[in-house]
Parts: sequence; C-alpha cells; structure tokens
Amino acid sequence: MSGGKSKGNGLKVMIIVMLAVIVALIVIIAKISTDNKPSDPGKVVINTEPGHSVMTALPQDTGDSTDGPETTGNGPSDNVETATQIPATAVVTTPVVTATATPTKQPDTELKLVDYSGIVEHVFTHSLVAFPELAYPTDISDVDKVMNTYFIDCITVSEFKQILQALYDDGYMLVNINYVYEVDSNGVPRLKKSFKFPEGKKPLVFSFDDTCYYSNKMGRGMIDKLVIIDGKIGTYTKHKDGTVVQGFDEEHIPILDRFVEEHPDFSFNGAKGMLCLTGYDGILGYRTQRVSEGDGRTEADRQREIEAVKPIIQLLKDTGWYFASHSYKHGVMENYSTASMEDCATKFRNEVIPLIGETKIYVYPYGSWKRSSDGVTCPGPQRVLNEMGFEYFCSVGANWYAKTRSDLGNIILQDRANIDGTAFVWFQDIFYKHEETGESRFPSMNFREIYDDARNISYDDAVAAYKKWKGIE
Repeated sequence: MSGGKSKGNGLKVMIIVMLAVIVALIVIIAKISTDNKPSDPGKVVINTEPGHSVMTALPQDTGDSTDGPETTGNGPSDNVETATQIPATAVVTTPVVTATATPTKQPDTELKLVDYSGIVEHVFTHSLVAFPELAYPTDISDVDKVMNTYFIDCITVSEFKQILQALYDDGYMLVNINYVYEVDSNGVPRLKKSFKFPEGKKPLVFSFDDTCYYSNKMGRGMIDKLVIIDGKIGTYTKHKDGTVVQGFDEEHIPILDRFVEEHPDFSFNGAKGMLCLTGYDGILGYRTQRVSEGDGRTEADRQREIEAVKPIIQLLKDTGWYFASHSYKHGVMENYSTASMEDCATKFRNEVIPLIGETKIYVYPYGSWKRSSDGVTCPGPQRVLNEMGFEYFCSVGANWYAKTRSDLGNIILQDRANIDGTAFVWFQDIFYKHEETGESRFPSMNFREIYDDARNISYDDAVAAYKKWKGIE
C-alpha cells in the first residue's frame, strides 16, 4: 500500500512540475508578444532602412499638372512653397503589422424611426493638419500666423476628434446627402418635406473638401495619401528626412471610421462623410490626372496610380463614404465663362467619374458660383453643370441655407458651415444658435475649448490678430 501511495505522490509531483513549466512558457510568450506591440495602436513602427523609423512601406508618386488650380489667395488649393518631392519608386514589400481594430459597439436599444421634418445641417472642413509642427510657423507675426491657409482653412487632429464628440453630444447623426432630397414629377430636385429618421436624433451631412492630397502640399503638415492597412482605410506620409508614417490617426477618414465603430448611433444606415474631389492633381493622393507635356510622368505611371487607387475607392464606398465633384481645376466659378466651365466639367467627367462613379452633388470651390444676371435666366456656366447631371449644389456659409433655385435652373443650393480656423476665431455665436430662429444649433461645440495650442498662437491672440487683419474693431 505504501508503495502505491509513493507512486501516486510521484505522479502528482510530475504533474505539478509539468504545469509549472507550461505556465512559465505562457508567461514568456506573453512577454515577447507584449514587447513587440507598438506603443501607439494607430501607428506601427517597422525598421526597413538603417537610421529610419518606418511606419509603412508605400511610396508616393508625384507629378505637376498643367491644369493647376485657379486660386483666390486664401483657398486650400493655393500654390504654396513646394516641398521636396518623393520620387516614384518600386513598392517596398516589408510586411505591415497593425493593431486589432476596435470592436463595433452596439447601441443599447434599437433606434425607433419617426418622421423628421426639421433642418438638415451641413458642415465641412478640409484635410486635417496631422503634423502641426510643419504647418504652423513660429517665427512670423501673429497676423501672418492667422493668414496662413493652414490656420484659416484647416483643423488639427485633436480639434477634429473634439468636434466629433461635440456633434455626437448634441444628438447629431450622419446621413448621406442623397437621402434627404428627391426629384419631383416635373424633374425638379427638392429637399424632402420629411423622411424617416431615428427618434431623438438630428441629421447631419459632413463633407470634406480637397481630399486629393496635392503634390505642392506634401511636407507641409498633411498626409500624402490614403492606403489600405489590414483591410481598413489608413494613411501614408513620407517626411523629408526619410521617415515614413502610416496609421489611423492622421486624417478624418480613419478617425471618423473608428468613432462610428465606437458610436454606431452616430451614423444612419452606415453613412460617413462626403469626399469632395478635384482632378487636376489626381485624387486621394494618387496622380491619376492625364499626362501633360513636361510633368515627368508616362502613361504607364498614370495607369499604375489608377489601378492603385481603385481598391481604396471601393473600400471607401463599402464603408459608407461617398463622393462629390469639387470641379476639376478648383477655380473661382463666379469668373468662369461657359467655355471654361465646359472644359473643366468635361475633364472631371473624363478623368474622375470613371474612378468614383456617378455623382449628382457639386461643391463650388471657395463657395463661388455664377449668379443670374436678371434673377430669372440660368447663367451659361451653371447650365453646363446642370446638363452634366448635377442636381444638388453646395456653397459656403456659416448660417443655414438650403432651397431649390429656379434662377439657377431648378437645382438645390445649400450653404455649408465651415468648421475651420475662421470659425474658431469669428463664428462662435453662429454655431451656438440659429441666427434667425435663435434655436440651439451646436451648443457643445465650444471653439475656445476645442482650439489646439499646436497652432503656435494662443486663442485670444489669434482672435485679436484676425480682427487686426480684417480691420474689425
């Protein structure tokens, strides 16, 4: 009997030892796995070249266009100092490791649909300033700081995240602009008098201008292009020192995607934002424009860019993003002749529409559009756009405005409230409440609190400098 007990005790000891070894191995494996994880879940550091901290491996092609933007002196497409361009090179095949995506949070309760007949707000901004140290200089006057196009037209990543939270806190829910209007039996587009929408929510259209990542803005604080990382839309940027940054935290698309994952009741029927594209320097960071004499590209280069951007466009569409025309040249539409508009619109139809598909939405660059000379007759340039099939036109205006305009050929014209540096320092009251009705509008959007000191000028100094620039007492 004692021998049996001895054998039994020995077996127990062996089992305990084996369990201890297994536990030790698990601890070691977990430690190795933890050590190899990136510190920032939105960026992954991969060493591919000596001396460079690399977070991706996709090169940026470049190329100037003979159809460059026509500017007003303040627009986001203004010609600025050209950064050192990144040459077209072969794609580096270094494997990319990314963090696991945030699981989609489910609403606590099913949202009840009711008839909504109120205002549909429409706000917009430009591409985000991902790298403020490159966009906001310190060695210039305060007035020059607020005159900087990146100050006036853009917001930072930090500001955008806070704006999303404020919109959510105020009960807004993203909606696709194509859902809120209809074409009547006479072929006239008009805003719907009512439509089904979740109870307690307010519809919001959010659009993003110039999502093209122009060559002349590379190295100035914005990303270079969109890429697909682990099945999701991410970003790619190569800095002058060779450092390459890839991630999900540098531009509005992946940031908004993540916000909707975490707040599914911020998106109606999966709607995200409206991407407003030009075409003269390609789209989404890819040089898809036609080859022009002297631009240093070949047709083969262009075709490679076209094939590279196609899966990105498809993934954007599949995840709730949709497109609008922002013209081809980003010109001042008010100054266009009929022939100029025909040339601009035809180039967009030939070069951009085959990539993004048909769209009925047209966003005027700078909010500039041709007025009717007599208040009745549709201007020739506008008629060109109408005949191209556009029905819903967007301008710029901090106050809410939307109606069908017979003087523009029976199209819908809507103003969009600009969320940017100008709004921060001057339009706070308009964003708090509707000017005419006095009703609450965006009460949680406190620009003083949202303001990012990375702009290298304090909020109060920026307000004072803006007033000085504009001659406002």
